[in-house]
Amino acid sequence: MSDADELIHEYLVDSAAVREGGCVVDLGCGRGPTLAAFARRLPGARLIGFDRSAESVEAARGLLADHEGGAEIEVADLAEPLPLPDDSVDAVVSYNVLECLPDPAASLAEIARVLRPGGRAVVAHVDFDSLVIAGAGRDLDRRVCHAFTDDQQPWMDHVDGRIGRKLPGLVQDSPLLVERVHPLVTSSTELSGHARRRIEGIRHALTSAASEGRGTVSLADIETWHEALQLAADHGRFFLAETAVVVTARA
Repeated sequence: MSDADELIHEYLVDSAAVREGGCVVDLGCGRGPTLAAFARRLPGARLIGFDRSAESVEAARGLLADHEGGAEIEVADLAEPLPLPDDSVDAVVSYNVLECLPDPAASLAEIARVLRPGGRAVVAHVDFDSLVIAGAGRDLDRRVCHAFTDDQQPWMDHVDGRIGRKLPGLVQDSPLLVERVHPLVTSSTELSGHARRRIEGIRHALTSAASEGRGTVSLADIETWHEALQLAADHGRFFLAETAVVVTARA
């Protein structure tokens, strides 16, 4: 895991401010990196994770198998009500999930429902429309980044790549009480680690879209963009920065 990847997960743990022995829920837990960060810091915490991907759930279960406080990780559709009682958990975290859900307001209401009074929610999302990438020409880079922002990949129910900037307002309008809004910026001058995974993720998503007739950029344009970034990296001119908007709130 690269430093940029580690930073966001550790920041979510810090922001949740859960006491040892508390109960934490991760919505859209993926393969478990945020839950693993909680486990390292709070070995006695009860950890709960939900994700729609059965493969990711299995990976997260393996990662957390030896967690002392217990880890319950299940497949769930986060567009539906959470399979948890009212007022039952101390903290809920969610990273890069809300853009995929058709009704973010309903999801935030569900978070408020399951939190104990005074419990904390930490909701974070990269604002993909504000990616900063140096290496390719201006017009091509803009077209590629905007296409990625708007691309609804087959596994998504919905897409809103600008939801990072909307998070503060969405949480403000929810039953939760906003405590803090913080933009967390990560950057890299090397095409490696997190930066490489982001660039390859963009390339893969847009290549799939173009191959399926869904895209707004051609396969040739995608490869030209990718080759330009590789060349820039070889000559020390590559740069990537992305901003995750993190909203901390209380029930």
